[in-house]
Amino acid sequence: MWPGSTPLKEFVMSDSRFAACALILATLALTACSPGDEPPAASTPTTPAQSKAEAPRELDAEQLAKLDNPKPLPGDVSLPLPCGGEMLFRHVYILTQGSLDDREVSLGYPFSEGEAGYKQSFISGYRRDFINGQFSLQDLAPQWQKQIAEHLPRIDAGSPLKPMMYFIGKYEVTARQYAQVMAQAQALASGEPAPACAPVTDMSGRLPQVKLSRFEAERFAAVYSAWLLANHRDLLPVSGKGSKAEEGGAAFVRLPTEVEWEFAARGGSQVSRQELESRLFPRPVEGSDDDGPLANWAVFNQVAGGTGQAPRLMPIGTKQANPLGLFDVIGNAAEMVQESFQLVSAGRRQGTYGGFVVKGGNYLEGEGTLFTGMRREYPLFGADGSEQRNETTGFRVAIGALSAPRSRYDELFAQWQKQGRLAGLTDDIGDAEDPTQRLDSIIASATDPRLQAELGLVNEELKRNVSLIARQREEAAGNLIQSAALVAETINNYNIRLTNLRKSQRQAQQNNDAASAQIFAGAIENGTKALNGAVAIYIDNMASGTRYTNTVIQVQFQRIKEELARKPVIGNSLVNRATLFVDHVALYRTQQRANPAEILKQLLETQAVPQP
Repeated sequence: MWPGSTPLKEFVMSDSRFAACALILATLALTACSPGDEPPAASTPTTPAQSKAEAPRELDAEQLAKLDNPKPLPGDVSLPLPCGGEMLFRHVYILTQGSLDDREVSLGYPFSEGEAGYKQSFISGYRRDFINGQFSLQDLAPQWQKQIAEHLPRIDAGSPLKPMMYFIGKYEVTARQYAQVMAQAQALASGEPAPACAPVTDMSGRLPQVKLSRFEAERFAAVYSAWLLANHRDLLPVSGKGSKAEEGGAAFVRLPTEVEWEFAARGGSQVSRQELESRLFPRPVEGSDDDGPLANWAVFNQVAGGTGQAPRLMPIGTKQANPLGLFDVIGNAAEMVQESFQLVSAGRRQGTYGGFVVKGGNYLEGEGTLFTGMRREYPLFGADGSEQRNETTGFRVAIGALSAPRSRYDELFAQWQKQGRLAGLTDDIGDAEDPTQRLDSIIASATDPRLQAELGLVNEELKRNVSLIARQREEAAGNLIQSAALVAETINNYNIRLTNLRKSQRQAQQNNDAASAQIFAGAIENGTKALNGAVAIYIDNMASGTRYTNTVIQVQFQRIKEELARKPVIGNSLVNRATLFVDHVALYRTQQRANPAEILKQLLETQAVPQP
């Protein structure tokens, strides 16, 4: 049982009544939806006699599918719900070196003075955090592997990186889904038969479930997890799945963490780093370089904009998805996350813990107040002592599992031992000569307990600082690879210009235009100097690359490839130039010299190859 939760037997009746009320409210709210927002089909007026004689018609299979997944997308995966429903998820991958590695990301927004939100920077201001996924592809059920594999990046043979994934709900949890799950609570708690499924005769259950407390959202996750583990355990991912399934960590449903929610809402690994740190996720429009209007992606208060429509909660999936395939991350129902609220202080989360966090804004917000890093704090309990419930707040779910299942102990310990080692900073220091390794041996052999404890603290601080330096060097290595690729592209452009200048010079000479030929000669001389200078810079970058370990270069190269591949037009060319640069670094590492003429020849021979 989760801390602070109530046994299933105690809350099942209140939750069942609450779920029924939620469905009635959802039905009433949907009657106000406009045709363009995909409301339930209007019924044909009937006479009293017809009303008594004709029972409501049940929805067919296609209509039922649209209740839970109104807008199917490639890469969708799902888990069953009671009564034939399904909960849709999207995968989010992070390229890391394993379970103990992670990626540094930016949350919130760096407000400027005078900008809307500046005076609340301590709530939603810019801060750094870290993220990784809990599941590898091998941890998933066969059907999920099949659906997801083609959407993961191709990893070069020998690369230490692999995609680690987490899963987050594609849509906000709906009133129908909430009622379906909570109706199972009594049966799960008592062992009684599950209740009969009521026929579905309308689309009213597509509204997000709102006006529930943080505890009720967690209870939903607990009941749904128990139902899945009892009925569909084989479909759940298993963290650290190996030869002994019982040693892995069986998945469960929970609220997403704040960093999981925000990283996914921003677009995750489907957007560039610059886009990931923008105020709002990219909103592409065909034939335009500008973002499309937010109203096509989010439900918010547009009354001030002159639409004349009162703001209201809308069914899931009525707008467009973000780059990751998530709907309604901005506006509509605000969404609860797992952690308690922490203030923002000096670019990090401050050490006090408060109420619960709500993300994304809601349908009552104006457009100017909405941004992807938006967050608010609410109390867990109202002034009357009852659990806090907001009419504008709902939730979506995520899939979690043990981070350290027994099957991963050896892998995690091996990764932990490598952290904070000076040998990881340079190939010039071997494991045997690593001072941090020697310090470990000294501490182990010390006989004075006080000295041993003091040396232990020094050792841990040293490792922490080495790890910080290692992250900075990794970032610098990535920047070096990108810089070298751009220099290589510049060299190619210089060469094209020189080729055209020489052609023009020959044309002027054939026309006996000595003055023009002389001008072209001067331009060619300057262009040749610029070309040679760029080649010298490129070779300097090669030498600089050898200061990083081969592992660091390979890791950053894989990440840079993924980043460059998203850039239109030039990205393909830069990927190939980055590939050649990494080969040149390896060559320089062994030869400690480079032939400028040969390097130039190879650079000019490199052409963009169409990516698969």
